[in-house]
Amino acid sequence: GLGMRLLGVARLHASPMARSCASMALTEIAPSGVNALPLLEQSGVFLSSFVAIGAGALLLTALLAATERALPIGWFAKWRSTWPLLGVLFAAFGLTHFAYPGAFEAIYPPQGTWGIWQLPGSAEFHVRWTGAAEVLGGTGLAGGALADAFGIKSLRWLKPTAAALLVGLTLAVTPANVYMYTHGALMEGLPGPAAAGPLPVEAHYIRAALQSVLLAFLAGMARDQSAAEGEPPNSSA
Repeated sequence: GLGMRLLGVARLHASPMARSCASMALTEIAPSGVNALPLLEQSGVFLSSFVAIGAGALLLTALLAATERALPIGWFAKWRSTWPLLGVLFAAFGLTHFAYPGAFEAIYPPQGTWGIWQLPGSAEFHVRWTGAAEVLGGTGLAGGALADAFGIKSLRWLKPTAAALLVGLTLAVTPANVYMYTHGALMEGLPGPAAAGPLPVEAHYIRAALQSVLLAFLAGMARDQSAAEGEPPNSSA
């Protein structure tokens, strides 16, 4: 999610499970209309969101592999060498978890959301650990790229390891993104003008597509076996 997670609609309160889901469905219907559906259908939307994002990432991975085969030798490798710049963005957005924690807590799904969400731990706890993981993973990704650039073989494991961590983290924060779509949650307290209203559903579709792209790039870096084995990165490209 990264920057798209800085978009949203009105803050919702984490009340008890059944009453929370019912009140959100009746009083604050999201543009998607999902929170007005029966809980069984809401859970289906939640699960299908993961399937769609994952399928998009797999499709893009296949397209990237085909593109690499089609391009002259070395062209794709040069482009892929810029992917670790994503680490800078991850680290920066991780810091915003600590600078504006309330904004991220507002998009954490309350227990009982979709009829299936029962993850233990407070919103504050999950905002803090995901922020720390973003900073750690982003720094590792960018630092690993620098190690490759300077030929520091002892750190060649860093980039693929950080990329794998960020794949897991991106999936871990997906429920917050889905919550924004299904329940119209808004991140409040961020600098700048307040949001005028809910995001249109098209914006969420774009965000999901970008998340598939992000996962495909991260998975590609996580599979960078040449870096992990201490060979010059992409030497076979």
